[in-house]
Amino acid sequence: MESAESWAAALVRHCDEHGGLTLHRLPGWVKVAGEEVTQAVRETRLIRILGLDCPLDVFRQPNEVELTRFDEFADRGRTREDGTILPAPLDLLETKLNTGREKDQQDLFYLEDLTRRDYSIRLPKSTLAEAEELLDRFSDWKVLRSALSNPRPEVQTLARTQLQEFAEAGDPFSKAILEGRKIPYDP
Repeated sequence: MESAESWAAALVRHCDEHGGLTLHRLPGWVKVAGEEVTQAVRETRLIRILGLDCPLDVFRQPNEVELTRFDEFADRGRTREDGTILPAPLDLLETKLNTGREKDQQDLFYLEDLTRRDYSIRLPKSTLAEAEELLDRFSDWKVLRSALSNPRPEVQTLARTQLQEFAEAGDPFSKAILEGRKIPYDP
């Protein structure tokens, strides 16, 4: 929606239709109503809805994400039965960057791990175009190592090229993989 006012009004209308829901703002998740909702949206770009199965944070503009990219996030997200779109882990990770909050730092580690697990399943079977798309969004030595098991030589070359870049930048794990050495403490 074009403005914080129209976005807040639509959110209030939607919550009113379902009854028993309350809107809250940061800091402290203080309950808000009326014009306070619009003011909170302007200041924090976020409203928390309580009264559902679990708290639902609704972002007008997620941290570190331009509004023009919102459709990308929605397309990559998972839609629940009730129509709620949950962001993909890597997109959610992006919203946690540069917040300075300890909890967001912990979330980053968890979301990176989810992304690594997803990529370790997808990269060994992906086409070159799929591998390029994935690795353009997230890449580290662990996911690149999984890409090396892809039977397509062009995917393996892509992985080796990125590993080489990481090794030249000083990453000892990428260097060990390229040299065929075992990485200590790695399962």
